[in-house]
Amino acid sequence: MDSVLAEILTIADELLRTEKESPRAPKIRAEDMALGFDLSLPATGKSEAEVLDLLRQVVKRTPKTSGRRFFNQLFAGRAPMATAGEMLASLLNSSMYTYKVGGPNILLEWELSKKMCSCAGFKDGDGTFLPGGSLANLVGMVLGRNRALPGFREKGAQGKRLTMYVSTNGHYSVRKNAGLIGIGRENCIDVAVDENGRMDPAALQRQIERDLKEGALPAVVIATSGTTVRGSFDSIPDLADICQKFGLWLHIDGAVGGTLLLHPQYRDFLTGSERADSLTWDAHKMMGIPLTCSALLVKDPEILFDSFKEVADYLFQADSDHLNPGNRSIQCGRRNDALKLWTAWQRLGDEGWAQRIEKQMSLSRYAAKRISQHPKLVLCEQPSFITVGFYVPGKSSAEICEQLHVSGEAVIGYGDYGEHQAIRLVTMNPEVSEAEIDALLEAAVATAAALPAAAVTST
Repeated sequence: MDSVLAEILTIADELLRTEKESPRAPKIRAEDMALGFDLSLPATGKSEAEVLDLLRQVVKRTPKTSGRRFFNQLFAGRAPMATAGEMLASLLNSSMYTYKVGGPNILLEWELSKKMCSCAGFKDGDGTFLPGGSLANLVGMVLGRNRALPGFREKGAQGKRLTMYVSTNGHYSVRKNAGLIGIGRENCIDVAVDENGRMDPAALQRQIERDLKEGALPAVVIATSGTTVRGSFDSIPDLADICQKFGLWLHIDGAVGGTLLLHPQYRDFLTGSERADSLTWDAHKMMGIPLTCSALLVKDPEILFDSFKEVADYLFQADSDHLNPGNRSIQCGRRNDALKLWTAWQRLGDEGWAQRIEKQMSLSRYAAKRISQHPKLVLCEQPSFITVGFYVPGKSSAEICEQLHVSGEAVIGYGDYGEHQAIRLVTMNPEVSEAEIDALLEAAVATAAALPAAAVTST
């Protein structure tokens, strides 16, 4: 075991050194991936040396999501102490359903829940950690469903048509979850957005009133704090007023933007969060915690127990419900995702998180300024968050992104910004420098110059 761990650390060191010295990572086609090493599963086991060599090859070929040329999705580099916590969590291999098994990890998860609830304004709230924002949203939607129709957990919908509401720019998990929890995808209603990409409160109220007239039971409104493409933040106070008027559960999908609650200025993006009933917050996005590390926070400390507690005497044999988080989770076996976040928080403190956020936001402003000044680039809109949309007139943004990937210059995606399909630059990694932003923009221009004119540049 010791020799294997030593070799794994060597492989990790090689990865980190390569990321630093040679951040370029040309795209490898799936059909070419296995060239040079065999991915098939053997009938007879290999030696440790052979397996470790295979692992080295896998690591070498894996996209460098923490590298400084990865701008594609919501990866924020690495919080080093979080990586240490992640590695130790794997070695400990504790499940987080009982204190009997998890020990102090149960207590530190509770400390995280209390802290994050406090940031959101949930004074006496509670929380649970889940493997991803999609499942955190699912739990928030289940809680709202059960609040709207208290007998749903025992008897199902009982002939009722429940409805849920999210903006047209909301995350795709919301509609998927509606199909999973018995609401139905067609009953997840897309609500129009305003010119800034935020849910239109007037349109929401009209839709709720229309559904009530048709005999539906409106249940949940999902406010998005940081939409995937434009980085828009729905107005929580306006949506909370409507939810209060009609008796709906208000869930905030803050998978991306929830981290702003840790900044004294930018927390205002989530003004009114204390009026919500639940909140999704992904630490594996802006906070740079290794995947996965998502929290679902609730204002009512009893609601998770009411919706998820089951009798299991073979498992819950000691301690109180408070010390056995399996009683308030949709999972039984649950990975210890709290240790890595707690470890990083010990290292950075509240001030360190605020400094990370400041750097991420400043990089966004810098990129927008440089794009605005560039004669061959067009900025779609002034960013308020960490997503910056721009395009090269007359050239395909999708093809530019593809060629940047193929060449290894950068991994970056594209999205719809109103009339234009634009390159979507995400300034999530605080280790990226302004010079590297400049290099990306010049690479985009050079790549575009080598491409034919696009037949259609608007959506």
